[in-house]
Formats: sequence, structure tokens, C-alpha cells
Amino acid sequence: MPQPSRGARRVAVMIDPRVWREEVERLDSRSAGRIAAERERRKLEVEGISRAFVKRCDAEGSDGTRLRGLVKVYVPLREGPPSARPFGFVLRPGRGNGELVLDLLAFGERHPQPGARRVYERAHKRLHGRYPDE
Repeated sequence: MPQPSRGARRVAVMIDPRVWREEVERLDSRSAGRIAAERERRKLEVEGISRAFVKRCDAEGSDGTRLRGLVKVYVPLREGPPSARPFGFVLRPGRGNGELVLDLLAFGERHPQPGARRVYERAHKRLHGRYPDE
């Protein structure tokens, strides 16, 4: 597990096994999303995440999501335009040993096919107990 350190350019990421099951293991083991998430999990748990990849979520989205104070990370974790990174983790900032840590809240497609929920809607449901359109 990554250890946060003051002034570090990386932030520790905490992954609750229950959240991982509900957010990632719900997907088929051969799906592109699950493969991408599993590949990134190893890096996140060992190395943490570069602050350069962390972006603020909109406090209130045009789709009704309310994600004030949360952050997002586009997946796969690499340089390049967001359009080349179709999945995302939504994380909740917190403190561990007085240092910033990020807790996994949701995972999914950023812009899925009609009828599927976006990762931001999934995060909204975890926070508020319902999807924004319910």
C-alpha cells in the first residue's frame, strides 16, 4: 500500500474490497473496463497516483449529479486526451496519518452507450443513495 508523504507528487489511494467488488467485479472479466481497472489497481495500491492525473469533479453536473469535493481520474492512467481514456475512477479525498489519501468511490465508463450509467452517476448514487434522475 502506498504511503503518503508530505509534498509528494503522488497521493496514496485506498481501495475498499467491498467497493471494488460492487464497482469493478460487476463487469464481465473480459470487458475492456474491468481489464483496465484491474491493470491500474496494481499501480494505485503500490505507487499511489500522480497528482497530475487527478481532476476535480464538477460540484453540480448538467445531468443532476452532485459530486462536490470529489475528484476523478481518467483510465487508463497515462498522458493523452481524455477522449482516449474512456473509463474513470471517482475518489473521495480524506486524511490518513495527517496526509491526503484518496478513497475509491466509483468506477465505470465516462460516456457509455445509451441506457448505461456513467461513472459520475454511480458516484452520485453512492453518496446520495439514488441516481440523479430518480
